[in-house]
Amino acid sequence: MDFLEILSSAREAEHEVAAELEQVERLHRIMRNTGHSLAYAQTLSENLAKFERELNDGVDRAVDAKREALIVLSALHGDERAVLYQYYILAKEWRKIADEMFISERQIFNIRKKALARLDRHYNIAKAV
Repeated sequence: MDFLEILSSAREAEHEVAAELEQVERLHRIMRNTGHSLAYAQTLSENLAKFERELNDGVDRAVDAKREALIVLSALHGDERAVLYQYYILAKEWRKIADEMFISERQIFNIRKKALARLDRHYNIAKAV
């Protein structure tokens, strides 16, 4: 797996966990507010347990993916590392990263381009050795 696949899998894992967490929270809200039959409550409870198991598995996968991605990002420093960290590890959108760093989105993309080029050089040299 190359460095970009590793980073992308960390971002995807974060999105999966967020979606699973949203589903679990939704079922918790429904359970608290339900005035339905016992059978309906039991079905909800079973679904909730299933989604919580999936969430736990997803969190484990996300931790593993992020651990690998952090190793990749350790080759970077400063803004390059900060930008890629926020995008791939925290799964933030480019616009939000730009706003939080008080720079333009164009600058974010320039930083991203330089960071990916640096990682490419770093990992291609490591493969050649």
